[in-house]
Parts: sequence; structure tokens; C-alpha cells
Amino acid sequence: MNQYKVKIQEKPEKDSARDAGPLWRASKFVAFNRNKKSMVLNLKHQHGKKILRELIIKSDVLVENYQTMEDRIYTRTAGYVQKYDVISTNKQLDNAIEVTIRATVKLSDLQNDLAAIGVLMSRKGKPRTMVLIDERNISEHYYHVTSDMNVTETALMNELMSYGFPFVDATQSQTAISRDALNAALQGDANAAASIAARLGAEIILTGSAVSKVASGAPDVVKNAGLQSCQANINLRAIRSDDASIIAVASAYDRAVHIDELTGGTQALQKATKKAASEIKDKIIAVWQKDVYSGTQVQLQVLNISSFGQLNTFKNSLQYYVRGIQAVNQRDFSAGTALFDIDIKGNAEQMASELEAKEIEGLKLQVVGLSANKVTVKIVQPGEENQNQGGIR
Repeated sequence: MNQYKVKIQEKPEKDSARDAGPLWRASKFVAFNRNKKSMVLNLKHQHGKKILRELIIKSDVLVENYQTMEDRIYTRTAGYVQKYDVISTNKQLDNAIEVTIRATVKLSDLQNDLAAIGVLMSRKGKPRTMVLIDERNISEHYYHVTSDMNVTETALMNELMSYGFPFVDATQSQTAISRDALNAALQGDANAAASIAARLGAEIILTGSAVSKVASGAPDVVKNAGLQSCQANINLRAIRSDDASIIAVASAYDRAVHIDELTGGTQALQKATKKAASEIKDKIIAVWQKDVYSGTQVQLQVLNISSFGQLNTFKNSLQYYVRGIQAVNQRDFSAGTALFDIDIKGNAEQMASELEAKEIEGLKLQVVGLSANKVTVKIVQPGEENQNQGGIR
């Protein structure tokens, strides 16, 4: 059983143990306040009552949504609260109320709980996915310039859709995307793959290669029966469309035996794809969990920087103006444009809202681009704001 306790009192001075000497502080105060969080509320005032109601409602919602309590029960665990019961509520000394909760916590099984995965996807904004796989099945070569999906793409989509992953129609790429761009993506160019995904409205693209062939050294019993032993290998990468970062990789191998080598290759591909899909699904979910509950990395592009000094002023001050920023890592600066990787406990939309609402050391910012993992802002230089307003008129 795990307990998460919040001590709520009217005023700090109402807790007589706080002002007692060392002996009392070592006994009474410690005994009554061990493992508790503290909050001061005036419950005679409507505002205090409102905060208490919001605290209780928020706790219920977070628990019912499976995961959000996990960091309050275990530190950096893969578990999540499956259900909970309120065991008791007791009024303590000095106007404190203690609530004891018994929670059933499942460990390391989030990846297979459809309801919990659905909650996590909602917190991430229901990212859409597409697949683009270069497949070679025995002597047949299927790449994505035809109207039909190949065996690997179909099997991969079926497996991930069973866990609630939403997909965009990748067959649009045959008309919407040039063959050169498709070939570049299939050959491992993450930027080309990300560009295709962004153009088709997907936040994640799964790309890679799948190859099946007749296995050498098949057992005599297989050969004597007139059967073909086929093997398949698949390699996958999950790429975010807005910043071309690779968030997960997976690979798998499997075999199949059939009288027809093409059918055997197809079956081997399907079996290997199922293994790879399970692996990359778990890794994507792990990344999303970290994003939602521990913090994420957002790419920040800053335009219209007038000087290196202005760049340093912005970079060194950013952490003090935007809530949740843990680290600012500069990646590039050229022609008045800088690129940063921002580690933040929050999301891109929150960061964009705060950047536009505040002046950072006198620098006014205008958000000109926003996606799930990237924010683009422009520094409004002195005099430009009046020019822009004049243009609007």
C-alpha cells in the first residue's frame, strides 16, 4: 500500500509544534508530519474553499487517468495507478486533515494497457503516424511509389492500430511527394522523412527496410518435403516530423516455412514485423511517458537576432522568464537565426504562450510557428513594431 498525504491547515501559527523547542520538534512535530506535504488554506474564505475543491478534484482526475499519480507514489517508475480506494479520513491536531489512500499500482505493464495508452496519447495530443518502408520480399522489390502498401507497412499499421495509434494515409505520398524525396527518406535521410510526414499531416513517421530471402542451410527434413525455409529482417526508426529527431529504433528477425518461397517470405516478414512493432511501440510510449511526466525537449528557433550580444542576452535570460525550463542548449547561430534545444517541464504550446506574453530583458518576441515539438519566434526589434502596426492599418 502507498500513501500520499497532504496536510492542510488554516495558519502556520496554529501548529503549536512549529514554534516548540527542539524536544517537541523531535517528537510531536515529526510524529504528526512525517511523509506529508503541507499547505496553508483559510477555509473560512471562499477562495480557500475553492482551492481545496480543485485540489481534491484534480487528485481524482489524475488517479482515474491512470498515470499521473505515478511520480507521487514511486520516483521515476514505469508503473501507474490502476485503481484506488480511500481508506480513511482523520482530523488531526491543529486543524489538519489526513486522508489515507490504498492504490493498486501496476508495474512495467503500461505498454499493454489500452486504456492507459489512450490517456497517454490524449496528453500528447493524439500524435498521428505514417509508415514508409522499403521492402524486398525474395525477388520482389516494393518501395513506396505504387498505390498499394507493402506487406510490412500493412502488418505494422495493423499491429499499432490495435493499440490505438492513429494513422494518416501514406498512399497519398505517391502523388503529393516527389520520387526523389521518397527515395531519400527510404535510404535513411531523417530530414527527408520528416518533411514527408509533416506535409501529409503526421507527427511521427516510421521508416526503414524489410528484407526476406530463402535461408541457406535448411534442415534436410524441410528440403525433402519440398518446402522453402525463408527468413526476414526488419529495421525501423521512429522520426518526429517537426524536428527530424529519431525517438526510437527497433529491429527484428524471424523465419517461416512454405512450399512457395514468395509466400514463405511474406509470412516471415509478417512475423518479424510483429516483433519489431511491439518493440518500437514500447519505446515510443516510454518517450511519451518521459515527455508528459518528467519533461520534454522542445526545439526553439529564434529569428531576426541583431547581434551576438543580443543572442547571449536572450540565451542567458530565457530560463528565468519561462517556467519549467531546465536547460538551454544552443545548436546553431547564423544569419541572424539561432537554434536551441530546450529541456522543459511542459510543452511547446505553453512555452510559446509565455514567450509571446513576456519581454525577455527588453526583447519582445512574436511566435511565428508552432508544432508539437518546435517553436519558432521572431525578435521584434525597436521600430519594427510600429512599422508592422502601420502596415496592418
